[in-house]
Amino acid sequence: MATESILKFLGLKWEDQVECRLSIGPAVAEAEYSTGNFTVAIDAENLKVVVKSFTGRVVWQSLHNHPFVQSTLGEDDMGDGEGGCFDIKEHDEHLTVLQTIERVEHTKNSVTIKGGLGTKLVPPTHVEYTFSFTEIAPKHLQFQVRIGKEGSGIHANTYKRAILTYESHKEEDFYGFGEQFSYSTLKGQKVPILVREQGIGRGAQPITALLNSQPQIFGKFAGGDDFTTYAPIPQYITSDNRCLFLENSEYSSFDLRKLDRVVIRVNARLVTGRIVDGRDMFELISNYTEYCGRMRALPEWAGQGAIAGMQGGEDKVRQVYERLKEYHVPVAAFWLQDWCGKRVQKVGKAELKRLWWNWESDDELYPNWTQLVQDLKADDVRTLSYVNTFLCDVKEKPSARRNLYAEAHEKGLLVKDPKTNASLYISSGPEWDAGLLDLTNPECREWFKQVMKESVFSSGVSGMMTDFGEYTPYDSSKAKFHSGVPPEVYHNQYPQEWAKLADEIVHELGLEEEAVLFHRSAFTKSPGYMNLMWAGDQNTAWDQHDGIKSAVTGMLSGGFSGLSIMHSDIGGYTTFSGVVPGLSLKRDKELLFRWMELSAFTCAFRTHEGINPEMNAQFYDTEEHYLQFAHTARIFASLAKYRQRLLTEAQTQGYPVMRHPVLYHSQDKTVRGMSYHQFYLGSSLLVAPVLSPSATFVKVYFPKEDGVTWRHIWNGKYYPADSSYVAIDAPMGQPPVFVKEPRQDDGLLNELMEYATKYYEYELVHKQK
Repeated sequence: MATESILKFLGLKWEDQVECRLSIGPAVAEAEYSTGNFTVAIDAENLKVVVKSFTGRVVWQSLHNHPFVQSTLGEDDMGDGEGGCFDIKEHDEHLTVLQTIERVEHTKNSVTIKGGLGTKLVPPTHVEYTFSFTEIAPKHLQFQVRIGKEGSGIHANTYKRAILTYESHKEEDFYGFGEQFSYSTLKGQKVPILVREQGIGRGAQPITALLNSQPQIFGKFAGGDDFTTYAPIPQYITSDNRCLFLENSEYSSFDLRKLDRVVIRVNARLVTGRIVDGRDMFELISNYTEYCGRMRALPEWAGQGAIAGMQGGEDKVRQVYERLKEYHVPVAAFWLQDWCGKRVQKVGKAELKRLWWNWESDDELYPNWTQLVQDLKADDVRTLSYVNTFLCDVKEKPSARRNLYAEAHEKGLLVKDPKTNASLYISSGPEWDAGLLDLTNPECREWFKQVMKESVFSSGVSGMMTDFGEYTPYDSSKAKFHSGVPPEVYHNQYPQEWAKLADEIVHELGLEEEAVLFHRSAFTKSPGYMNLMWAGDQNTAWDQHDGIKSAVTGMLSGGFSGLSIMHSDIGGYTTFSGVVPGLSLKRDKELLFRWMELSAFTCAFRTHEGINPEMNAQFYDTEEHYLQFAHTARIFASLAKYRQRLLTEAQTQGYPVMRHPVLYHSQDKTVRGMSYHQFYLGSSLLVAPVLSPSATFVKVYFPKEDGVTWRHIWNGKYYPADSSYVAIDAPMGQPPVFVKEPRQDDGLLNELMEYATKYYEYELVHKQK
């Protein structure tokens, strides 16, 4: 005790000074046990547990003489969560440093390891645990860890957190974890899994520091950091063809900072997950998506042209549509987010253009809403609207016909404040509060379904931006749900339940082959309820933290985790001036044009005016803007048949449409370190978008592939797949894109090649004149 007291006096922890150990009891035989196609071996000599697939390949193993199960006391601090901004601070006390294996129980279907965890290097250990392995499907080995006795209560000093540690190595790269916007491979990082607002800046300076320093304006932690994301998923795939995921929804983190190990920390006494086996990354994705669900293929109309996102009312929409026809822009749809009315939010000296969260058409902006929708549809142009799970009180909106907030509040359908049992107000910035639908309440779900059918879909719209999902409070002291589920458990589930509810509406209306609903927030099982994700609110900027580069990183990252059908706001979203002195953020023509080029090679070609439209370059500004918009929309439309085949692969096999090069070249170290630099669209197109201002060329890497060359779609030049970098000219309108030779696309890329050749020849003649 004297030693422990001295360490405490010096500010040191006892457990940090004690070497962790694993001991195997004398009653445990060194043996190999089978469960389906997997084997679990107790290696008493090397003091470890090894799991192998039916081929003998190691898919999981613990570290030599180190606990693979541990636990701690302590409560994590997530911050106040205002505006969906959660600042995570993990807090651990009294880490168990000793694990014993006292017995192994083997049945036909499972292998269960039982023993104890302790904080001292002398018996008896004082925390029981079980760790079981069960093959529940071919190539799916479920593991389950329980801390403490089953059915035992939880008290203040109860160990209720599981920490799992197992082997990796310095050359193993990790991909996935949902949408991660800062890094492609997460090796060397610690990845928190909590659905939250992405933040503004996410590490880009000075914007992140300035926003985080103004909590009175933006709320705490509004700038975010490298790991703030709308769509984190506790799952990864590695360059060693290993895949693991958790089935839990409680907060977890994956610590990959030590090169020889993975440390998973889960705020739960009962942790369930799976080890997935597969020959390569594609098979791992396919096997994983058997669990999480696969995104439904987009309807064919969505690939026929641009989804023109704009605001301003019926007259403006009709005027812009006439101009689009003049420039022969292929238009698939208009996305009109202000269909429900525009509301101005004052932040400092700035005025942000936001929406009335009351899901009915606005009679001032769109007096003939249904007629507008029908007129566009008669021209084979769809209309998309906007909906989220918030309801704001519209008693101050003169043109409101129905106050959905008042109705939901009266019926008790909103998330409640546990202190007052009244409807909880959720903040989205200064003077912006709203109620949040309680999706655990069956009555709420049925009521909102009816609202959606009567107020949204009855006009004939073909879908919507299905926004938000990350603002749900995390702390039980701040929110109460109808079902009684703790917010700490339900927080991450909320976006997937929102996607499920929206998907149920689509199916009940019979619109599965017509509707497009695009989401920004997601969790593990979200893909099974979606047909389109978007990368959320990027800054109108070029950087890799929260600009155009980060959008590419996020879209590619999500593909490892089942988010296979992705796109981003063309031009970015976050724009402001006057909010913070000396800081201005707005998009210019070049950023808008280059983002159009990028989006031509994603799953949807959709513009966004941004939160301050007047400050941003827009596709309808000048003739030059219309011409670039027409050109890039035609590129997108020329890929319709090829992309539709990729969408079918996403639906049937879970493969991402946009593919990180590591999926094809997992042993190429250059490829493994790439993030936003280049990607494959399917297997036959290599895309290297222009992502820097004033760039006239892009350095493109051609991974080694025997017998393959890549043909430049614009000038027809060929480049061998020989692991070389080549500087490729990239004038505006001609992003570096290459088709694989010999051709393997069954002619589905012919339309793209024909268009690119004609465009290049026209531009060449035009320059000569």
